[in-house]
Amino acid sequence: MPAVPENTMLGPYRIAGMIGEGGMGAVYRAEDTRLGRHVAIKVLTNVTLSDRERLVRFEQEARATGMLNHPNLLTIYDVGNSQGTPYLVSELLQGETLRDRLNKGAIPPRKTVEIALAVANGLGAAHEKGIVHRDLKPENIFLTREGRVKILDFGIAKLSAIGGGDGPAFKPAATEPGMVLGTVGYMSPEQVRGENVDPRTDIFALGTILYEMLCGQRAFKRGSSIETLSAILKEEPPELAQVAPGVPSALDRLVQRCLEKNRDQRFQSARDLAFNLETMTNFSSHGTLSGLNAQPVPPVPSAAQIPIATHAPTVRTPVKTMGGVPRVTQTSSLRPRPAERAKTSTEHRAPSPAPIQEPRQRVSAPLLAVLFVVSVAGAAFGGWYLAHRLSATTQEVVFHRLTFRRGDVRSARFSPDGDTIVYSGAWEGQPNEIYVASRQSPEARPLGINDADILSISKSTELAILLRRDRLTNRGTLARVPLAGGMPREIANEVLQADWSPDGSQLAIIRFAKNQFRLEYPIGTVKYETPRDIRDLRVSPDGTRVAFLEPHGGAMDLVVVTGTSPETIARGWSHGATGLAWSPNGKEIWITGTDTGSPPSLYAVPLEGETRLVSRLTGSMRLFDISSAGRVLLANGMWRAGLLYKGASDTNERDMSWLDWSILADLSQDGRTILFNETREGGGRGSAIYLRRVDSPAPVHIGDGYGDALSPDGKWILAHNGPKLMLLPAGPGEAHEIKVVGNFDLGGAEWLPDSRHVIIGGALPKAGYRILLIDTLDESVLPLSPENVWGNTGIRALAISNDARYVAGMTADETIALYSTDGSGAKAVPGVERGEVPIEWTSDGTALYVYKPNALPSRVFKVNITTGARELWKEFALADPAGVYKIAPIMMTRDGSAYAYNALRTTSDLYVAEGLR
Repeated sequence: MPAVPENTMLGPYRIAGMIGEGGMGAVYRAEDTRLGRHVAIKVLTNVTLSDRERLVRFEQEARATGMLNHPNLLTIYDVGNSQGTPYLVSELLQGETLRDRLNKGAIPPRKTVEIALAVANGLGAAHEKGIVHRDLKPENIFLTREGRVKILDFGIAKLSAIGGGDGPAFKPAATEPGMVLGTVGYMSPEQVRGENVDPRTDIFALGTILYEMLCGQRAFKRGSSIETLSAILKEEPPELAQVAPGVPSALDRLVQRCLEKNRDQRFQSARDLAFNLETMTNFSSHGTLSGLNAQPVPPVPSAAQIPIATHAPTVRTPVKTMGGVPRVTQTSSLRPRPAERAKTSTEHRAPSPAPIQEPRQRVSAPLLAVLFVVSVAGAAFGGWYLAHRLSATTQEVVFHRLTFRRGDVRSARFSPDGDTIVYSGAWEGQPNEIYVASRQSPEARPLGINDADILSISKSTELAILLRRDRLTNRGTLARVPLAGGMPREIANEVLQADWSPDGSQLAIIRFAKNQFRLEYPIGTVKYETPRDIRDLRVSPDGTRVAFLEPHGGAMDLVVVTGTSPETIARGWSHGATGLAWSPNGKEIWITGTDTGSPPSLYAVPLEGETRLVSRLTGSMRLFDISSAGRVLLANGMWRAGLLYKGASDTNERDMSWLDWSILADLSQDGRTILFNETREGGGRGSAIYLRRVDSPAPVHIGDGYGDALSPDGKWILAHNGPKLMLLPAGPGEAHEIKVVGNFDLGGAEWLPDSRHVIIGGALPKAGYRILLIDTLDESVLPLSPENVWGNTGIRALAISNDARYVAGMTADETIALYSTDGSGAKAVPGVERGEVPIEWTSDGTALYVYKPNALPSRVFKVNITTGARELWKEFALADPAGVYKIAPIMMTRDGSAYAYNALRTTSDLYVAEGLR
């Protein structure tokens, strides 16, 4: 088999050298040129059309291992094919195989138990996913330099009936009835006979490995393969008491049970085996398992020798509260030394009894012994009781970080087992992708589905995902795909959110149809319908209720639907809410949000009772999910709206951001004044309006509210103050309300050249959304467009012609039309693409500058309004794209000499929180 030369590129991976060869191909060390990390690549070389079995087995390994994520299983990063060469990418391990270690001799019982426990835990994780290894042997167990144990090579793994039902299923590679697969010497009797295998097959193999580790010789090694197979079926291995006299009897019995010929008499699961092994490690820590410790066990233990914990304790510093902000200080998982144990167990002893006066008749020695034992037992119980009471009343919160790359976690969910986590993230400016991880390990593997978000995971581990989410509308295509991988099956369009019912039989969705947002549960059955942009739905644990968020009066309401009756149970998140989930008992809904300018925090909203604060952290929290065990999956990060500007005399763009969320509202026609809003933490309790001359070192704070547009004469700012439209003076003067009743766009207005009339999108009472002309003096309103045109996106989609005769605005089909400002009619603009919005007219009035606010990078085109001819004017992209999810709005002068735009960025990390109450 010719080796792959060094520096050869397999996809993005550069080969650095060979690690080893095997029956399936060769393993190489390589560099991932995208991330700069070293990986291992298994390459299947010399593949021909007749190599169907090798190809199937190689694919089998990729799919089987890729389904798994556990600290004791090899982590798979990627799988691909480069010019006909299939390859599998995994973490690069440093250390030796168990075979290498066994070549040096037998392994002490204590170390044997530790290795076997790690292998059993890894097998347990695989078996719970329905995967049986079927080729467990010392060559496939790796001992890292850091002391970790990893199971390798699922090349002939089988997905068993455990993972069946509605879950993923695939057949074992290249098997026929009666075909034997495995390695001679480590096969189970049922494998030798060619029978169906199940998890107990791996338990037999682990038993043979345990035997070999303890005594240094194989359990069934004979002179030939035939004789070895016969021994597996008919003979027992030599007794450990004879070949390894130092092995404890309890461990000997455990090995014998693993090696039972009848699988019904073995341990029935890897979890059972792991439990028994863990018990041995626990006892070994306290000196109570003969043969694993040098010191004998005294007949009457002192209080210091009574075990404090059955596991190596995780030492946590309790949450401290400072100004109402919970903080976790330090966490460690060091096992205390024996002296430390003694100190810990006596720190909370009960008070010593008063001295006993010696009576005239001397107390007998047996009675003194009894009193001593009672005293010691009482002290131990008192210490245990006080420590138990203290631990029961002290809240402990631990945050386990799962992601470490720079970018943003968009969505995340627990799988039904509570250990596997599926999340979607956009890292280093790359498109959104779905990853599978474990809460015990920071390693994650891509699922191979790009431009997708995870929405929900069913009881049978089927994913509901959203493909091709539009960045402006947040709508996309709903699809289903097994956690094991495969091609997504698309089932619905124009969907925003989805959640599985508890039994996994049906989906609840939010979709946009006929200009309404519909809650359907199941799909096709409308439970609630509204023109408001509802989102973040979750089905209750009993499947009878659906919770979601609904905007109302500039804030967010938490709504629960039972049947078809909606009930608002909490409202007032004026700065929005970012995620919600039901508590496991279904009595509370947890939500991340804020009613101030501070970042979102975590609250619990009971169906009956007062809302309570659960946790507040530095940065913006976003809740994704709560597991049945009460673990909380959330992201914590930072939001930033950068305001960039380039003037006619500037050679480079300038950062004109002021606080944390500087949202562009308008750019004056001379390109010298910027109107913007600070709407997050920097805005205080609400939004703050600022006006900035580009040559000034600081902006002027105009007031509270939301600025929409600056009048051409520079004197007035059209603004929102809650639901009211206001005119605020840019200089001297007094503010006054425009008394027009309706629901109007934020940041979506344009002034006519007369500085009296404004054009804005909105809905008048009992009417649909449309483009309106408002006279700010007499407060009259003239509709310019039909009802239900596309808009209300938070992005200005209007442009006034030079002569003020037309306004370029949107249609119901998301295209651009020219509406007469006298209300007499409209005409379509040729050459524009769906979703493009107008920015400005050109100086000569023959063309429009247009762009798609949801596209990255953001490209501005100049489109002739008569011929439809298009030409690219400028492409907007940041040198550092990590976390940037939108470049919009874009505003410019008619001659194109000056422009300004927002770059919206979120960076976040995913955490599993334990101990939140």
